[in-house]
Amino acid sequence: MDELKLPRLLTDGAVLQKNKPVHVWGWDEPGLRVDCVLTAHYENGQVEEDVDYKAFCTVSDEGSFSAFLPAFEPGLSFTLKVSDEKGNSVTVKDLVTGAVWFASGQSNMDVTFDRIKDNYPEVIAASENSLIRFFDITSDTEYSGPLDDPRTGEWKCAKPENMYTISGSCYFFAKRMNDKLGIPVGIVHASLGGSHISSWVSKEMLADYPELIEESEKYGDPEYRESVIRNNEKLSSEWFAECEQADQGRSENWNEGIPEDGRGKMNLPTFFADAGLEGFVGTIWLEKKFTAGEMFAGKAAKLWLGTITDTDEAYVNGTFVGTIAYQYPPRKYNIPEGVIREGENIVVLRIRVDGGCGRVTPGKRLMIFNDLCKADPWSDELPEGAIDLSGEWEYRIGCTMDKNPPATDPINWHPMGLYNAMTAPCTPYPIEGIIWYQGESDAYMTDEYVELTRIQVEGYRKLWGDENIPYILAQLPNFTDGHSPSEDGSKGGWDEFREAQRKITETVPGTYMTVNMDSGEDNDLHPMNKLDVGSRFADVALDLLYPGVCDRPSQGPAVSGVTCEKTDNGYEIVMSLSNVGDGAVAYSPDAKKRGAIRDFSVVCGEKIVPSVAELADDSHIRILFTGEEKPDGLRYLQRNTYIGEMIYNTSSETGEKKPCKLMAPFIMKI
Repeated sequence: MDELKLPRLLTDGAVLQKNKPVHVWGWDEPGLRVDCVLTAHYENGQVEEDVDYKAFCTVSDEGSFSAFLPAFEPGLSFTLKVSDEKGNSVTVKDLVTGAVWFASGQSNMDVTFDRIKDNYPEVIAASENSLIRFFDITSDTEYSGPLDDPRTGEWKCAKPENMYTISGSCYFFAKRMNDKLGIPVGIVHASLGGSHISSWVSKEMLADYPELIEESEKYGDPEYRESVIRNNEKLSSEWFAECEQADQGRSENWNEGIPEDGRGKMNLPTFFADAGLEGFVGTIWLEKKFTAGEMFAGKAAKLWLGTITDTDEAYVNGTFVGTIAYQYPPRKYNIPEGVIREGENIVVLRIRVDGGCGRVTPGKRLMIFNDLCKADPWSDELPEGAIDLSGEWEYRIGCTMDKNPPATDPINWHPMGLYNAMTAPCTPYPIEGIIWYQGESDAYMTDEYVELTRIQVEGYRKLWGDENIPYILAQLPNFTDGHSPSEDGSKGGWDEFREAQRKITETVPGTYMTVNMDSGEDNDLHPMNKLDVGSRFADVALDLLYPGVCDRPSQGPAVSGVTCEKTDNGYEIVMSLSNVGDGAVAYSPDAKKRGAIRDFSVVCGEKIVPSVAELADDSHIRILFTGEEKPDGLRYLQRNTYIGEMIYNTSSETGEKKPCKLMAPFIMKI
């Protein structure tokens, strides 16, 4: 390094961690003296006073330098000037002290307000707050070793024009923290959809996993990495070009309507397998006619189609209105003025199915609406006056491919790659804690995930130089992907992974968990509810680090004792609850699942018996079990999703008693 340079994290607008020494580091010509002056701008009544705090160091033979300045209380503002003896200098302005958190994980930590803007328009409009700041690192990998500095990132304040690139979970965490503490909150955010926990740990942390180190080191060879990228592109482009060329609908312009001959019918939304197209790979063109009146004729409108697997194109009266190239994002397309006409109209969808599991996701609304009949983004109901596109559609096959697209190498998900590029460069920057939302891609692991989390937590604490850094993880929410939950609540999917996440908090000191079984959507991997995710992270952090500040429970009820007594008809099981707040209640955010507490199972030896429970009072749950064999265990919420009302504590924070935090899934012996 021939000229003075500071890391991206130490740039204008940065939040410096309060009550920890300020770390200033960077790069310059070896042997030079570097002076660091941190000017604090104090306000004493009507008098402003600047005070300089100084440190110096010498650039190492490797070209790096590091200096520490004193720790400061929160809420102060600073200017930093770093200069060397050759006269080079860098000035960093608008620095503030506050609470800095590192936020990481996969897609549900990464989902931005651009995806959820329809659900939170008022939040976006009212977001301006110079005390809430974000440093977002664009997804990046590096396999040759840890980077010294992230390749992207700049500090941004919360305000409407910035919100569309800000993580929803991170924002709601930061907002809750700022609301309760009144101090600056900075979020350093590094996430990537689909990533594995092994991608977020270092070579040293993986010392007991030589196979993962070997896998990673292959990608450290630039020639090998480039060959993989080229091969991915070649395999994909050849298959997609073949599909495109074979698509009869493309060559005959079916976007204006499919031919009359050879049509089939299916009711949407549906899994294509349920419509007789099990395993289908290729393109399918679907058509539905609708009638529009004066409310829609000539006016701009919106077309919502839920989620679709895999790639879709949408046309209204032959006009292209939108496309999305993969299955997860909601299809929300704008129909321009002048496209919809009074009388009969036509919607055409071209869907390319890549993996044999095509669908227009059941449970999602298919509709056209406009400002005269606005849709509630949180509702499953059609707004009054909207055009309902569910029901019978006609279709024709555009082409049938005899094989799936060739498997490609997800080059960004291999071990160590994300850690090297995104996490490692952040570790010199002092933080208060870590929030972690990941696991969807690792849900097949249980014991191994617990161990990988242990080495991640211990490794991160060592690198950040603070063995007490709290690590708060988000337990995975409800999700079925269209599959029915297990009838007996036994072997499944995410239920076993959630149990592994719970074990982390029991075996790894200083780790904590938020429960989110009510914040998901059974038919959507990327639920819109990021308010509960972020605020629950914050409540745990507040309760842990700022006792007395959080005016509602930070965790849900817990079973503090169980009795099992013989009755004339079987056994009465009574669970005593702690941490009930203003009293335990049974509640389901999904109205269709209300009416009873159905998510308990009684264990008798090898048998698991689903059982209905009831609240005996505001701190006890009762199960009247009619089996002959004495129960020896209980299971709660051991399914992919919940099927009845769940147990919550309550809070009167707003003056009205409301459900607050829900009881965590558990498996226990009696």
